[in-house]
Formats: sequence, C-alpha cells, structure tokens
Amino acid sequence: MQYFNYNQEKPTSSVNNISVLSGLNEEEWEMIIFNSHSIDFLADEILLKEGEVDNALYILVSGKVEVLSSSLFGREKILACIEEGSVFGEISFFDNLPRTASIRSLTAGKVLRISHKSFDKIAAWNPKIAQQLLFDLGRLLAYRFRNKAIL
Repeated sequence: MQYFNYNQEKPTSSVNNISVLSGLNEEEWEMIIFNSHSIDFLADEILLKEGEVDNALYILVSGKVEVLSSSLFGREKILACIEEGSVFGEISFFDNLPRTASIRSLTAGKVLRISHKSFDKIAAWNPKIAQQLLFDLGRLLAYRFRNKAIL
C-alpha cells in the first residue's frame, strides 16, 4: 500500500516537497501501519497542543494542518501549513521535551502516530526502514532550520 506518490527527481524547493519513507513497498507500509496508530480528524481540530508532553511522530496521510504558536499575550500566530506526505511532532520525537507548537487541522484527514515503542518495533523488524525514517527526518529538520521554519 503506497500512501504517497513521490517523484525523487524533482528538486526539493519547499518543505512540502520533503517526503518521508518514499519508495517503501506494500509489505513495508503494512508493517508501519500495523505498528502505528491511525487517527482520523475533522477540520478545525487541535491535534497537538503546544507545551504538552508526547514524544510521538505524526505522518500526515491526508488532509492539511497548520502550525500555531502562542505569543506572550495569548494570541495565536500561524507559523506554517503542512500538507499530506509530510510530518509533524518530530522535535519532541527526538528530544522528549514538551511540544514547541500546536497543530490544528484545516481539513479533515488522517495521520499515522508513531510512538517510540512503535519505532522500536519497526526498527527491530526492518532496520533499514528505521534508518530511512531517521535520515528523512534529519533532512526535514535541516531544511526547516536552514529556512528558519519552526516546524
């Protein structure tokens, strides 16, 4: 089951073109799906809340979300939009610290939630998938850092 259709020959010019786990076959996707938690959501739902403690990573299978941050005065600031095929929650996935931003859905959609325990199971089953995910997340974080995106 191929969730995302990636064209690897395209240059990466925006954060929405950075893919995770491209090129996996059906069996590999089934293992990821089996070891993750699928969550359906509606438009205008808060999926992650800034400051909460949760070290899971989320792959956006379908839909569109926005990244929000609260100012000192309690006002929300939209930092970015994330489209299907990308991820969010990667910072807390790596450092186990509270979420740096909130995620609100703009449309209905679905995410795959990958906890540390799920990641460990995937890595034990197929270390190459775990390695690919880590390298993909590293590329995504590098892009966001270089472009001063706080995602």
